[in-house]
Amino acid sequence: MTVKATVSSMTSRERVLAAMRRQPVDHLPLCVETLCHGFVRFVTERLPSPFKRAKYFTGLGLDAGISLDEAVCLPDANPEIRVRSWREQPAGEPHPLMGKEYRTPKGSLRQVVVRTEDYENDYFSRGRETLDLFSDYHVPANRSRQYLVEKEADLEALACLLRPVTGAALAEYWEKARRAREFCDQHQLTLAVYQLGVGDPIIWMSGVERTLQMAMEEKDLFRRYVELVANWQREVLAVALEAGAQHVVRRGIYESTDFWSPGLFTEFLFEPLKRETAMAHAAGATVDYVMMSGYMPLLDSIKSAGLDMLSNLDPLAHGTDIRAIRAAIGDAVTLCGGVNNYLALEKGTEADVRRAVREAIAAFTPATGCILAPSDCVLSYDDESVAERNFHVMIDTWHESW
Repeated sequence: MTVKATVSSMTSRERVLAAMRRQPVDHLPLCVETLCHGFVRFVTERLPSPFKRAKYFTGLGLDAGISLDEAVCLPDANPEIRVRSWREQPAGEPHPLMGKEYRTPKGSLRQVVVRTEDYENDYFSRGRETLDLFSDYHVPANRSRQYLVEKEADLEALACLLRPVTGAALAEYWEKARRAREFCDQHQLTLAVYQLGVGDPIIWMSGVERTLQMAMEEKDLFRRYVELVANWQREVLAVALEAGAQHVVRRGIYESTDFWSPGLFTEFLFEPLKRETAMAHAAGATVDYVMMSGYMPLLDSIKSAGLDMLSNLDPLAHGTDIRAIRAAIGDAVTLCGGVNNYLALEKGTEADVRRAVREAIAAFTPATGCILAPSDCVLSYDDESVAERNFHVMIDTWHESW
């Protein structure tokens, strides 16, 4: 049972903003969703309402808020696009194939994915009978028979697919944002928006191998591809900022040096990131950059992009040294994460969790410019009771540090 700590002297919104500005805080913030990438599955499933979750988390002393979805027009909802889905079992294929075709005024795009045994084990795809436009599941080459974007001719059709929300859907988005904004103002929480970024959608649509081949051997084509996706992201970001978003959670999971060389990152991904960040700052919003590993060679770029926070730091990720990251960029970029989600929170003993949290707190002491958080989603595939126990052990251990 988690016991609440003493009354805080700052509101959650004040504390989060101070952390982003690397100013003194009344205590080290702790968040598990909204301010960075991730969520706690058993909480989300029991409390699907983001308003109820925010009240639950703040009741435990955590820092929380409400997150707006990206203001995108889904192809299925665009009357200009005809969508066809299918499933088949070709002769000689050990697994069914799932396909989806988008017929646009500028041509058709198709994606074909193998539904392997691990499809039902993937939290975000299991039970789904049609393909999502974007999915981590599509990325590995052994799962995709055809990627959505593979050649230059696909870009014109893609431009028809990637649109900001409009019309009645925009009005609905504005109404949801209004309710979320009023709730956040009432409870002094942060209103955030989740942005897909540039590198992540491109790798979802083209896979790692084809993406890097274009970046290295077909540079003019790839620049057009990047510009198309980056322009779309700025368009949808503009809608969210106008709707009142105060914080942007911007994905960069597929932008790390696990996939890109520092040179290719600088050549193609740095400027879009910098422009989005400047755009958010002009609207008074802060920006979190989500990159779970492979960020050590990019620290100078992350700092010079003007980002407010680098999140989802995992102390167990290969090559990660949180103290070294703090020494390198902690004067300019707030750091968020510190507690491994899978081995510590989902599978660890109580002692493992307490040790992990204390080590993270030690790395984040003094607390200026730091936010404690799991390094990613707490999905608890194996034993939900262990994850739930460890979730509260994490909070108790954090409270003890106050």
